[in-house]
Amino acid sequence: MHQTKHNNTQEEPDIDALYRMERRRRQALAAIGDASREIAGSADYQGTLNLVMQKAAETLPMDAGVLFLIDEPGRQFKVAVSHNLTPERAARIRIAAHEGVPGWVVDHSAPLIIEDAALDRRVHPLVVKEGVQSLLAVPLASRERVIGVLNLFCQTGTNVFDSEAQQLAQVYADQTAVFIENARLMDELRQAAAQLEARVERRTEQLHEKQAQIVRTEKMATAGRLAASVAHEVNNPLQAIALHLQLIAADGLDEQATDSLHLVQHELGRIAVIVQRLLDFQRPRPREPQVWPVELLLDKVLNLARKQLQRANILVSTGLPGDLAPVFVTAGQIEQVFLNLILNAVEAMPGGGCLHITAFASGEKVHINFRDSGAGMSEEALKHLFEPFYSTKHSGSGMGLAVSREIVCEHGGALTATNQPGQGATFTISLPLARESLRQDDDRLLSGACAQ
Repeated sequence: MHQTKHNNTQEEPDIDALYRMERRRRQALAAIGDASREIAGSADYQGTLNLVMQKAAETLPMDAGVLFLIDEPGRQFKVAVSHNLTPERAARIRIAAHEGVPGWVVDHSAPLIIEDAALDRRVHPLVVKEGVQSLLAVPLASRERVIGVLNLFCQTGTNVFDSEAQQLAQVYADQTAVFIENARLMDELRQAAAQLEARVERRTEQLHEKQAQIVRTEKMATAGRLAASVAHEVNNPLQAIALHLQLIAADGLDEQATDSLHLVQHELGRIAVIVQRLLDFQRPRPREPQVWPVELLLDKVLNLARKQLQRANILVSTGLPGDLAPVFVTAGQIEQVFLNLILNAVEAMPGGGCLHITAFASGEKVHINFRDSGAGMSEEALKHLFEPFYSTKHSGSGMGLAVSREIVCEHGGALTATNQPGQGATFTISLPLARESLRQDDDRLLSGACAQ
């Protein structure tokens, strides 16, 4: 660092010295102008701060320095960028508003020269530990507001900075403050634009989800109306056909005719099941929820489907933790969902396979997974899987999964499906955990029942 103090004891001014001083001043101002133009080209806020400190070190008399900015939320000064100081130590410098060197400069909106840093209590102790012996601090003002303080440090002596150094530093600070403020505003504008874009994206996603939900709701409502109409129209002739078949069977038939009659009755029974599903889809289902352990509901359904699983050569493995929390559900409805998923898995593995049933609690819900080892589904099938009347099976009605999803949703849960082509599909039921108060009420009811 070159010192700028001059102790001229001659009574007559030294013309050559004055000329050299003016030439250095002009050179310094020209360098400051060049630096300002380069800083003006920076659009990045942190990049602008780094460039301000870099050019200050190149054009102003300093060994080291820091640029203080005020942290509005915390109302304290912090080092935004430093030069020739230990980065870790500079980052630890925190000065409360209206205190220390930057506080004095901001409160007075004026530069400050401290001739001996070790003797002035306004100087932060960490600055003194960095070997700073004297300093010059100038305010950076933009739009009649001080936005920061530029500190020039000398580490080689005391009583170094003079009025000439102060003037140069203030010229530099006045020019760069505008660029810092503009870069800050641009940075805030970019952040606001990014936040707005993110909000627009989130809102668009929500609108799409809402639109899809409306479409699904309308499909379900249409399916319900169609189900009621079709079921009532088909049910009457079905009953008449069934009655006449019973009369024919009662008259006695040969063996071939009897076999044909049994086949007709079987297919008629399948039609009756489809009609019943249509009615179930349209008709409100009574709900009498209680606290139920998941494993108890699942065991009941597996026992019901055991023979069919054995005939289809399906091996079932379960993995339910012993401390799995219970759920608050209508048992018959959830058992219907379990059974439907198990039978779907059987149909997905015509040559036999494995059905893995696992469960775990996460947050406020229990998640039950049904994973088969079948061939999986196409992406198109996965997209329409829960739509009414959509089925990948030749003999399917396309109502089972639609009804199952509606049941689970009515319980405050969700039914989803994932797919691995060639490796099977996984259906996941998510059900809310039973609240503690409901568990206690259910325990009391069970205790009373056992006592009786």
